[in-house]
Amino acid sequence: MKTSFYITAFCILSLSIFLVWTKFEINNHDISISVHEDDDSYKFSASYNNSNTSRVQQYINNSIAPNGLFGSKNDDFDVTTTLVDRTRFYIMEEPGRLKIELNKRKNSTASYLRIKKMCEGIKDVLAGK
Repeated sequence: MKTSFYITAFCILSLSIFLVWTKFEINNHDISISVHEDDDSYKFSASYNNSNTSRVQQYINNSIAPNGLFGSKNDDFDVTTTLVDRTRFYIMEEPGRLKIELNKRKNSTASYLRIKKMCEGIKDVLAGK
């Protein structure tokens, strides 16, 4: 009787530890990308391996040149920014996560296409292309 109790307690404890560990485990291998577009807005979000953060930041900086958002270290951002060409968009970036939102009505078609092209490029960067 005592043996089955200890085995059951051990199994429950092991399962609990495993569930807690998976709950707090950051995405180490999975890439998740979501794009939502309607008449008023364009929204892009991605979650990815933290090790890809600097590659994503560098690609964004190259895409919005001559502007730049990210310095030499992995910076976290949660801002609405306006570029030199008057493109205005929201960006939230932290290691392993990115969210970009653009209001189509407040931006030109060229600005919208620039941000959309940048987001499509981010997909390629995350896919290793």
